[in-house]
Amino acid sequence: MNATPSTAQQATTGERAELISSLERHRGFLLQTAEGLTEEQARTTSTVSALTIASLLKHVADTEEQWFRFAVEGAGAFAGPYDDVDWAAVEADPDSFVDTRFVVSDEETLDVLRARIEQVAARTEEILRSADLDAAHELPVAPWFEPGVSWSVRRVALHMLAEISQHSGHADIIREAVDGQKTMG
Repeated sequence: MNATPSTAQQATTGERAELISSLERHRGFLLQTAEGLTEEQARTTSTVSALTIASLLKHVADTEEQWFRFAVEGAGAFAGPYDDVDWAAVEADPDSFVDTRFVVSDEETLDVLRARIEQVAARTEEILRSADLDAAHELPVAPWFEPGVSWSVRRVALHMLAEISQHSGHADIIREAVDGQKTMG
């Protein structure tokens, strides 16, 4: 029997532990906004925004998975449905574009979305425990990225922390409008 724990099982300390813990904490805030909701409430657009708590759960899981795939694989992680979008046309007529990243199917129940977030979080933690935080990849070509810029694994983690925090705030406002409950206040 091997008495030495694997790298993944060893206690993570320092910067890696801080990144993992911070991401976990802010994911927890987001997940808390869905606690006690019915499926109908989770899909309610309770503000002028088209966002719902369910759509935010889906978006955060999908976005985190994609960004950490980028951290490991590079820009190819962003290949997909937006490859053929004419962004100049979208800029000229924003209503011509439907962002499917926030569309929730009937099969994507709260339980499924929560489980997906946990699954993605486990993979993120695995990456952050072992990856070289300074390893970097050039960002894909997109109108919102400066050409030729690279992001490190560390920068991806910080970006996801901001993304999850921002969407936790959105979800908190939506939840308060749905039934008066507040996550943070």
